[in-house]
Amino acid sequence: MTESKVAALAYPRLCIAYFLQFAIWGSWAGFALSAYAGGTLKLPGLQIGWLFAAIPLGAIISPLFIAPIADRYFSAQKVVSLLHLLGGLALAAAGLICQQSSLQGDTFFYVLFGLILFSGICYMPTIALVNSIVFKHSPSGSAPYVFVFGTFGWIVINLVIAALPLTQPYFFYVAAGCAVLLALYSLSLPDTPPKGAPAAGEKSDALGLGAVKLLFTDAGFAFFVFVVFLGSIPACGFFFAFQGAYMAQHGYPTALVTLNQFSELFFMSLLPFFIARIGLKWVVVLGLGAWALRYWVFALGGFEQSVDTAAVIALLLHGFCYSFLYVAAYMYADAKAPANLKNSVQGLMAFLLLGVGQTLGSLGYGYIRDLPDNAPAEAGIKKLQMLTENEVKTYSEQFVLPSDTPADFWKKVQTHAVLELPAWSDSKAESSWVKYLDLGKLVQNALKKEDGNKEETKIADLSFLDADKDNKLTSKELDALKDKTEIGGVKYEKAELLAALKKIVNADKDEFEIERAAYLKAQSYNWFGILVDSKNWNGIPLGPATFTALFFLLFLLFGRGIKEETKPEAKG
Repeated sequence: MTESKVAALAYPRLCIAYFLQFAIWGSWAGFALSAYAGGTLKLPGLQIGWLFAAIPLGAIISPLFIAPIADRYFSAQKVVSLLHLLGGLALAAAGLICQQSSLQGDTFFYVLFGLILFSGICYMPTIALVNSIVFKHSPSGSAPYVFVFGTFGWIVINLVIAALPLTQPYFFYVAAGCAVLLALYSLSLPDTPPKGAPAAGEKSDALGLGAVKLLFTDAGFAFFVFVVFLGSIPACGFFFAFQGAYMAQHGYPTALVTLNQFSELFFMSLLPFFIARIGLKWVVVLGLGAWALRYWVFALGGFEQSVDTAAVIALLLHGFCYSFLYVAAYMYADAKAPANLKNSVQGLMAFLLLGVGQTLGSLGYGYIRDLPDNAPAEAGIKKLQMLTENEVKTYSEQFVLPSDTPADFWKKVQTHAVLELPAWSDSKAESSWVKYLDLGKLVQNALKKEDGNKEETKIADLSFLDADKDNKLTSKELDALKDKTEIGGVKYEKAELLAALKKIVNADKDEFEIERAAYLKAQSYNWFGILVDSKNWNGIPLGPATFTALFFLLFLLFGRGIKEETKPEAKG
């Protein structure tokens, strides 16, 4: 069999491997972990930030230990198999402790973070290893067509996750299943022998330290790396940590997040056109500006509709933001680096953008979200002093600092000891095309039809009271509540639920009405404050939108002297 035929037969197998490779990451990092950790687990923002920092931390740690061994001693497909098996077991264990563990407070978080961090350390080296398999065995020029299946994998797995309830950590099991499947499947991939030890005088440079000397000899390149690195901090790391909670609190269908990857396919195809017309340097500048614009648009998202125009535009900007900042920055660095430093420069860019930048972005989201000015309005009925010993322990471990006075202690405990209000889905969406985006409800309705009327239909959310389907509840409609009603698996006293609703609209009479938009907004974080106007630096408004805009302007003002290494192609 000729070499070309062997490569042609390997192509579909490589596509499947790349599909699974990014299905693993997309299973939990797409939106599910953010929504689950903030909604069901009620973790503080900084702890959520640490969970999302696990993958970029893996990008920092794994080159120190795993990459050198994998390159020298073992075939790539065998290392991929082992790492995905270990990472899959860690993700399955994370799901189990979320569902069944008796661990509480900081102990629970440390164990969960440790498992996700271990999975990240196992996962990150496999991207480079799978890439090496693809480059070696794919037909000439076909590698980009293999890589696009990674985007398809992210899209498909997010549609699967969107059909599952986010109140349970099922996404961890889906990720674990994909990882174990790829661990087994990778053993069937074409053999890719190890590279062996570096030649005499050659050193391994996974962190890109060899490129540091280029920063000291080329001021323009140093400025470029400085601006792109700082501009990347509020980019992907911040975005993936925030989008799940943002979508859930606005009541948007989770399937909408797949617009991120569809737009990625589109803007990736446009990237060569823009590079040819304006050059790589200015493509990167556009990428920085796009991130600033995107967060501003997200901040304008409303609560009135299930598919808000601002949110859709912001999601569709993902491909522009990612391709024009990250991909173009790698391409510029590659064009700038001399032949003997190309690998080191790429290692340095990956270390800064995917490792340090995304870690700081994830932690930055957690810090900003927890600022007092960004907390949700008081929407629930406080349990006052009616707290069990375990509740006091749980709240104090999560929110109370050792330096707090007794008065501070009880203030913080009672702030978080509130009635958890039920969901309220969009009644109008049930009669429009939007209902097809709510995959979870579609699956639930399909299961109900199969079960017939064997058991009483369970009440999922407050929309069951909305008789005229106008996304408003009047006193007359609320009278249909029983003295005790189970909604979404939680039992509510009619009196306490009515008191919470009246509090949201500041009603002092028994007759009142409440709109779904006001209901959602009262329980939502101050997203404009988080994204745009976070007064977290001595009173200076510096959210991710303004932070990225700052470095966009910095590049515009002082980046004109940076040499454009890639000449635009002639216009045709």
